[in-house]
Amino acid sequence: MSPHRPCRNGLGLAAALALALAATAPRPAAAQDGRDEGLTVVGKGTARAKPTLAEIDLDVSAAAELTGDAIVKFRDARKRVQDAFAALKLPDVAVEERGLAVDQKGAAFNPYMMDMGMQSKSKAEVQLSRKLVVKATKIEGMEEEAVLQLVGRLLDVAQDAGAHVGPQNNPYMYYRYGNMPSSGLVRFVVEDYDKIKEEAYARAAADARAKAERLARLSGVDLGPVEAVREVSGPGGPNVIYYNGYPEQADGEDPRDRLTTPKFQEVPIRVELSIRFAIKPRAGARP
Repeated sequence: MSPHRPCRNGLGLAAALALALAATAPRPAAAQDGRDEGLTVVGKGTARAKPTLAEIDLDVSAAAELTGDAIVKFRDARKRVQDAFAALKLPDVAVEERGLAVDQKGAAFNPYMMDMGMQSKSKAEVQLSRKLVVKATKIEGMEEEAVLQLVGRLLDVAQDAGAHVGPQNNPYMYYRYGNMPSSGLVRFVVEDYDKIKEEAYARAAADARAKAERLARLSGVDLGPVEAVREVSGPGGPNVIYYNGYPEQADGEDPRDRLTTPKFQEVPIRVELSIRFAIKPRAGARP
């Protein structure tokens, strides 16, 4: 008789005992009634909004070798722009001011200078500049031609008053971070952004419930409560698509999250939600 046979018999008895215990062990409740994962569906919701506000960025600046002279010139330039828009007497058009910047005129970033040095004239000129934002409200009910005429009028007034129209291009940001400066002159804004997002989420949840109720009815079970919700895509998510619009982050001067677009048109916001519902045997059904 081989000396190792008793060991093999012992292993066989242990395996048999393990199989017997596994066969008689109670199964989890979820596995017994077939509800391991419940019923998972994906709901889609879309909400559309038309821009309610048009914005135009302006820059007013003045420079001189003496700071006092720069201040006088800057005040005159700023007043000229403010008076030009006040003369329009349009109740839905306003001009907002941003922070004042004091820097050196003619300073330019040179990407080929390893020390990031600045190029300037032998005698520096003090430059004062301020960003102005022209805002035209209540445009959502206007026809496209009327919006075009209004925007064109505002642009002409700004340029005739001596203001620089459009965003300020920063070559350093493009060189360092690859941010391409915007060339848009007008920015259209959806102001009720949070309300539109809420509407898109509500429609996605309703669509998911309708799909789950249909599947439950066809499967002969009753739909239970929501067990889990996962956002597949949505505003701020990795897969969100804004279709000619984009969320604008707060910049410190206007601390709001807004939806902006370079085009005057409806902007759809789309949301997808993956929702898992519990299911249970239909009432009155035979077990």
